[in-house]
Amino acid sequence: MTAAAIPPTVTEPVRRRARLGRYALWQFGDFGVNVAIITLILFALLGVMFLMNQDAQIAYLASRKMKMPLEAKLQSFTMLLTMFTTVAPFIAMSGVFATDRSNGYTRFLFSKPMSPVRFYAQSVLVRLIGYLAVGCALMLVWSRYSPPGISLRFVADLTGAFFAIGGIIFLLSVVTRYDGLIAIVFVLVSAIAWDKWEQATGLRRAVTYLVPPIGKMKATHAWFLGLNDIGSLVDVPFPTKWFLWTSGYGLACLVLGLVLMRKVSLTKS
Repeated sequence: MTAAAIPPTVTEPVRRRARLGRYALWQFGDFGVNVAIITLILFALLGVMFLMNQDAQIAYLASRKMKMPLEAKLQSFTMLLTMFTTVAPFIAMSGVFATDRSNGYTRFLFSKPMSPVRFYAQSVLVRLIGYLAVGCALMLVWSRYSPPGISLRFVADLTGAFFAIGGIIFLLSVVTRYDGLIAIVFVLVSAIAWDKWEQATGLRRAVTYLVPPIGKMKATHAWFLGLNDIGSLVDVPFPTKWFLWTSGYGLACLVLGLVLMRKVSLTKS
């Protein structure tokens, strides 16, 4: 009598999970090559143009035995700061998800088990850090030639602007491949609506609450620079209402985008 053979146990190969931390290195490298370089070049050139114009004004005033007041220098910088806090988030966040999905990169990114929500949340964090690093690097160079200098207020100002605009772009990137273009239109419409209807009543006033007060980001710029509405140097209080409104709107859009990411196709063209 022979014993029945025991069939060997067949084990399925265990799929290795991707390490999110390793993707961070690639995300930083991608940001550096595709975003940081172009942002640095663009705003370095703009900074040089602003400094040249400021030097021409200083020379003109010196010829008349006058000095350029600090307030005038800060007002000149305000224009450059407004441009950076508006344009740089667009450069940093446009296509954050839509490009990967449209080009089919998501098939490779998630070939190993990994949460897309965690991956793109980390991508946003990487882009925020990179955006702040670029802004601080540009400020360090600027401060060698003209005020203001780098400070925690400057970092807070940039961070609020990033979430205010970047969060909107992220949400649009999840739902459409034309995120950058639609975000530009949305921001322009928001600015116009608040400019025209902020003091209105009824339905027009209600419409302004549906879009973020993007134009009010200048209140945070004034707090950072210490310039009031008439361009005088004063101790400007922190604009809590407008800062929380603009950045909070963007953060809500960011969270909504992460939630919707669980429901949309990752391979939709």
